[in-house]
Amino acid sequence: MSSTGDNNLSGQDSCLAGLEDLLQVFNGVNEALFVHDFKGNILELNERAREMFGVDRNRALGLDFGRDFFASHAPMCKLSRLCSRIDAGGKLIFSSTARIPGEGRQFSVEVYMKKIAWGGREAVLTTLRDITRHKEYESRLRIRRKQLEAILDAVPIATFVIDHEHKVVIWNRACETFTGVLRDKTLGRAVDSRIFYPGPGRQVLADLVLEGNVDKMCDLYGEKHLASCLYISDAYEARDTLNIQGEARDIYFLAAPYQDLQGRVLGAIETIQDVSDRTRVERALKSSERRLREITSNIPGVVYQYYIQDRDRRMFTFISDGVRWMFGLDPYKVLEDQDIFFQSMGGDIRATFLQALESGGESDELQEFIFSMPRGPDGEKVWIKNRALCRVREEDGAVVWNGVLTDITREKKLEKMRSEVERIVRHDMKSPLIGIAGLARLLLKEDLSERQRNFVVTIYQSGVKLLRMINNTMSLLKIEQGTYTLKAERVDLVGLLCSLHEELLPSAENKSVKMEYYLEGTPLTKEDHLEIQGERILLESLFANLMQNALDASPSGERVRVFLSSQKGACRVEIHNQGAIPESIRNNFFDRYVTFGKQYGTGLGTYSAMLITRAHGGEITFTTSEEEGTYLIVILPVPD
Repeated sequence: MSSTGDNNLSGQDSCLAGLEDLLQVFNGVNEALFVHDFKGNILELNERAREMFGVDRNRALGLDFGRDFFASHAPMCKLSRLCSRIDAGGKLIFSSTARIPGEGRQFSVEVYMKKIAWGGREAVLTTLRDITRHKEYESRLRIRRKQLEAILDAVPIATFVIDHEHKVVIWNRACETFTGVLRDKTLGRAVDSRIFYPGPGRQVLADLVLEGNVDKMCDLYGEKHLASCLYISDAYEARDTLNIQGEARDIYFLAAPYQDLQGRVLGAIETIQDVSDRTRVERALKSSERRLREITSNIPGVVYQYYIQDRDRRMFTFISDGVRWMFGLDPYKVLEDQDIFFQSMGGDIRATFLQALESGGESDELQEFIFSMPRGPDGEKVWIKNRALCRVREEDGAVVWNGVLTDITREKKLEKMRSEVERIVRHDMKSPLIGIAGLARLLLKEDLSERQRNFVVTIYQSGVKLLRMINNTMSLLKIEQGTYTLKAERVDLVGLLCSLHEELLPSAENKSVKMEYYLEGTPLTKEDHLEIQGERILLESLFANLMQNALDASPSGERVRVFLSSQKGACRVEIHNQGAIPESIRNNFFDRYVTFGKQYGTGLGTYSAMLITRAHGGEITFTTSEEEGTYLIVILPVPD
């Protein structure tokens, strides 16, 4: 008997221990647990429930679960109906609004109801999870999504977004307009590829980017200019010609994945742009460039356009195929990297070239310069001439040079050959002239009649004049080429004019023209002096040409007057005759080979006078009219 009683006590102790363990589990659950009957009478609640609602166990057991722990509009107010559903269906899960008993403060909860046995009768176990923070997150997410939708609706580029399940979550207004498909027909669904492609359904670029399926991308878009995007990680772009809303269009796609802060891919975004106009412009530009290259390929030399915005933005925007044979360079590579072109030159040439191009200047300013450089395996020197026209673009202030580089090596060789021939000819002419002048000088020492002496003097003066002309020709050639070095000295202009007067007197007497000279407005005498700075031989040629022209142009019986005057730092010489310069040559009076009405005129007199004047740092001009005649005006520097 006692043994049996001891066994019963042991079994009870074991059950009590099990109940205590279950109670610890019940109270240890992190969710609020309520055990109640179908009418709402609370039978038990765990510690988390007491903490969540701020009630102790004794008070809670006296409250109505549906009425006191939930808002008046909550489904739990109709607890018996919910419990009957549990009886029929097993369990319920839904969201509701709970409240603190006696306070009215409310918060969101997730409700889980399940039928259980409790104390030998049917009861309900209701689990409550506080989802207030989750609801706040959802609310923020909805607000941000609305903001994102509003932002994307303002974007003029057709854009849609899919989530990690490939379902559309955003389909902006531009996408509606572009495709003709409203967002209500797309949201929450996979993208219908038939919007873009005919035939069976297929994945669009955003789907493949989301999966990272590059192989399939290549299969579907390999012939559609597929390429990874340079400025967005893991993004891809493609171009295709599609029929959208019954119209063929050139389309540019760009799809990229988007991630959370932990780097997990949440979905993908795709933009769609109609680039039909851009494509037409690109084709037109390529066609224009092709025609331009065809045209410029027939122009000897290199045709180029050089663009300068600032120090960091300077480039060739066009360079013709002539750069291949002149510099051995690919024009397309030069367009990509201008340094390839400039590296083909020497350092000095490169600096000169860049300085000329970067000098800017006035609009429509012509820039010319010549440079030489070695070319070919033997390093043969070639000469290249640059002619470029500067234009300043008003819209961005950039300087644009349109220029041509021409190989003038052949011309340089011919010029050198011509100079050498001229030098030889001049040398061969000087030898007999020196002999003639020398013999004439010796004859003057002989006993000659007056008539014979006059002949010999004429021979001597003519020989000397010819020698001076030949010597001047050599100097003028160097002046013309910019290589002459002036041997300046003090020259008495009065003495120079007196010597020229004797040479020109026969010409004046032949036309009955009187020659008069004035210094500061008064007649000139042999005792007067006026010093200028220059090279005597060249100055003699200068005034001899101008005075001879004045004599030739003067009507018979008139006067040729020479006026000398000093002004600050310079001397002014005016040579006047009563004849007028013909209108047909007034605009190019000082140009080479310009002459009028002279049977044996060469047109070099005024041209050489202009060269000599400029070589002395002076100025030469004229005024002319039928009433006043012609004034040739020369201004030359005077010694300090």
